[in-house]
Amino acid sequence: MTGPGGLELDTIALPLLLAFLSGSIPFTWLIGKARGIDLLSVGSGNPGATNLSRELGKFYGALGLILDLLKGAIPVLLTSGRWEEPAPLFLVGASAVFGHCYSPFLKFRGGKGVATTGGVLLAIEPAMALLLLSGWFIGLKSLRSVGMASVTASVIGICSAAVILAGWPPLLGWLVTAISSDSQTVLGWVLLIVSALVLIRHRSNIQQYYLPGSKEEKR
Repeated sequence: MTGPGGLELDTIALPLLLAFLSGSIPFTWLIGKARGIDLLSVGSGNPGATNLSRELGKFYGALGLILDLLKGAIPVLLTSGRWEEPAPLFLVGASAVFGHCYSPFLKFRGGKGVATTGGVLLAIEPAMALLLLSGWFIGLKSLRSVGMASVTASVIGICSAAVILAGWPPLLGWLVTAISSDSQTVLGWVLLIVSALVLIRHRSNIQQYYLPGSKEEKR
């Protein structure tokens, strides 16, 4: 069976499922449980690396961050070369991000997708990953909020996706995997959807950051 863009659905269905399951492994939550805390019940209530870092310290936060990056990158790296066109890789990466955000192991709760998205982009389009990471650091320095830094990166992701879909040559020249116009279109839409998902999942950060008298973030 052939789907949109000529994708063979029977060849991509299993990789998508496995990527979703990879992304859904709640590493940070498991680390917290191993140390006697439930991240869903403490701090911000979010099973992400930032909440883990606040509750258990920077070492465990960094460990959780690395694992969240890897569960986005590994499915992409393992399926690289499986298809002639790279477009399915972007869908595999997106599936891992959705698994992270809606983990069946946590009753479809999950993190906000920043680290896993970063892992996917590092494996597929490292220049795009560096662009969003730069935006994240700029947001952190200017807004002094991890959550708002992630919002900044997601907005840059949305803008970058729009530029890719518009076919702006300077940005397209940075791409190393999405070479053909078809793969660039798929990348643009996937980046747009994933960045929008990350932005939506940070809506509480936006509301709380701009709430009068409060600069405390939730992630």
